[in-house]
Amino acid sequence: MIAGRRRPFIVDTDIGSDVDDAMVLSAIGKFPEIELVGVTCVYGDVRLRAKIAAKYLAGVGLGEVPIYCGEPSPISGREVWHAGLEGSILGDLSGFSGRDGGVEFLVESARKYAGELEIVAIGPLTNIARAIEMDTEFARNVKKIWMMGGDYSRDFAEHNMKCDAMAAQRVFASGVAISVMPLNVTRQVGIEIGEFDFLGESDLGREIRQWAEFKKLDINNPHDLMALLSAVNGELFDVSGGGSVECSESGVTTFVAGGENVYVVQGCDVQRVKLAVFRALGR
Repeated sequence: MIAGRRRPFIVDTDIGSDVDDAMVLSAIGKFPEIELVGVTCVYGDVRLRAKIAAKYLAGVGLGEVPIYCGEPSPISGREVWHAGLEGSILGDLSGFSGRDGGVEFLVESARKYAGELEIVAIGPLTNIARAIEMDTEFARNVKKIWMMGGDYSRDFAEHNMKCDAMAAQRVFASGVAISVMPLNVTRQVGIEIGEFDFLGESDLGREIRQWAEFKKLDINNPHDLMALLSAVNGELFDVSGGGSVECSESGVTTFVAGGENVYVVQGCDVQRVKLAVFRALGR
């Protein structure tokens, strides 16, 4: 990359259910080293997810960033799960929309920014698996995927892996460089809901409270935002050596040391991560 050039990023997201995807879009503009070149939506009602993404980006001055609808259905054939809350307190979304062709946009962007493009993958991996299928050079063209997914401390299928385990298998086997932010690490960072009061009646503040009430939680774990933070504040995290990841048909993930392309976050400085979360969200 040319010295001083901003890092081209795409966020691949299932925004609309858990609020942590919205945290990423609310925060990404705070990092001057990142150039957000697009957002791709995945899993289920991707048109609604695109509308939600568009509203959040418009709210932080990034309304010109293109948003694309990607793959609605898992490759695995698993039934799509919706929380039922998606966009329900965001008001009229009719003025927002996404473009068709999310997978094509991923492929074209990887060619345009060959060796430089970074992807924050915070939903099921269907779009990325389809991009790998569409273009044999995609995995080599992408510099790195910053992924939230998996749990490496127990026999448990984390949501993003479980929702399309077949896609996850294809992505992990592709050779693309991946940094994984797993559930067993994001669960270490629990932030009391009241600590987000500085967000007031903003869309994000209300959605944080809505999700907590829906899930009957007293805390929020900023899962997806931690994946973004690992890309820009790597010193906050302890990361494994290189290896590979095996994903079962049910979505249970296992890290195998000794490979070259996959690195898994193993721990973090909890207090410094909390402070980074608050800074990223504008406190």
